[in-house]
Amino acid sequence: IQGNLWSETLNAPGKLDHKLLPKLIALAERAWAKEPAWAVERDAAKADALFAEAYSAFASAVGKRELPRLDRESPAWAYRIPKPGLAVVDGEVRASLEIPGFVLRYTTDGTEPTVKSPRLTGPIPAGRDVRVAAFDTNGRKGHTARLAAP
Repeated sequence: IQGNLWSETLNAPGKLDHKLLPKLIALAERAWAKEPAWAVERDAAKADALFAEAYSAFASAVGKRELPRLDRESPAWAYRIPKPGLAVVDGEVRASLEIPGFVLRYTTDGTEPTVKSPRLTGPIPAGRDVRVAAFDTNGRKGHTARLAAP
């Protein structure tokens, strides 16, 4: 198994960490762990269910254990923080994130979320300029997701 990272794309400080992590954790998991049950299951529906369960457990371990561990390093790693997904459901804006363990913060006035913005704990009423961003344990912000008011 190998994971390529082309140095010509690393043209600014912090790009290495951003391109390398958390992908390197997944590469290491695949290289060192035994063959997963989903990879050898012949029934496609069962394989899909096993994969979903394994991915959920892996993403949870990465987001709640491994990335916070990297945040405690000195200096902290500047890994990629996932951008939240936003959707309007029944007149409310709902947010999701592919990796758990981050704090979601939001604004409804068109400004960028900061570490002082309210923490997202549930749906936000639709019809406003909603912006949501994920923050790591050190308060470093990822890319902002925006859902403009109609």
